[in-house]
Amino acid sequence: MNTMNKMMITLIVCLTACTVNAQFSNTKWKGTLNIDGGMDVVFHFKGDTLSVVNTYDNSSLETMQYSVNGKVITLQKLWGSSQCSESTMGKYKYAIVKDEMKLNLISDDCYD
Repeated sequence: MNTMNKMMITLIVCLTACTVNAQFSNTKWKGTLNIDGGMDVVFHFKGDTLSVVNTYDNSSLETMQYSVNGKVITLQKLWGSSQCSESTMGKYKYAIVKDEMKLNLISDDCYD
């Protein structure tokens, strides 16, 4: 199964927001990842966790802890299908324009 970190590394993710909030908390973002011919997902940001769900079968792909500092979001795996350890961190620069968010890789020690 594909992993969240691999998805984010291999693609600038374009997402449509259900709600836009600078803090991300309690927001959901829908988008399509360009892997395996395209995978529709929902990123559900909660208080300090992010759940990634495949919309085709409603399966959970990954749950991560997140923090936002300026325009950088830091992710750390809590559980999921990736081969990454729970100590691995990923950092991504984000930009929100209108109802679209783009993520660009800054660093991630786990290729998956």
